[in-house]
Amino acid sequence: MFGKVLVFLLSFATVALSEPIDHTVHQVRLRCDGEFRSATRYQRTADTAVSNSVRAMSSDICVADGMEITVARTDYMPGTPMELNNFVKQAAAAMGRRPGVAKPMQSTAWVTVSNLPAQRLSFSAQVETKPLTVESVYFLKEQTLWTIQIVFETNEERRKKAEQILASVRHQATP
Repeated sequence: MFGKVLVFLLSFATVALSEPIDHTVHQVRLRCDGEFRSATRYQRTADTAVSNSVRAMSSDICVADGMEITVARTDYMPGTPMELNNFVKQAAAAMGRRPGVAKPMQSTAWVTVSNLPAQRLSFSAQVETKPLTVESVYFLKEQTLWTIQIVFETNEERRKKAEQILASVRHQATP
């Protein structure tokens, strides 16, 4: 998702299951009350002549309670400069340039995820006459950029739930 830095989907649906599920995607654990579906998979092969520094990329999406939750992982080639601030700035700028986006507002804050420095990005805008909010957290582990993003039609209840979800994100060490 990052070369295409974010999934910024504008669909709103509710999936209600009687039992919440825990889902682990590439070492990030996230509880979701809906089903995860694979969104993006990319693996660079040795014979691929690609000028970018992305080695592999994957994302999974859960739609629940009117929110679309994306867990994304982007692995970069060894030696690629990894500056979290730059990734977040690029993501925010890309969201603001999307067609149909009006009155974009954003803020960032430093936080931690499993003792790793992370950045929270809050983005809101009018998108085709609907108020839209994107709450996300970004963190780096070696040559891997993790993004957890929640997209929803703006309302206070969903904003609070998104805050709780992002505050609960943990990175699990590889056994």
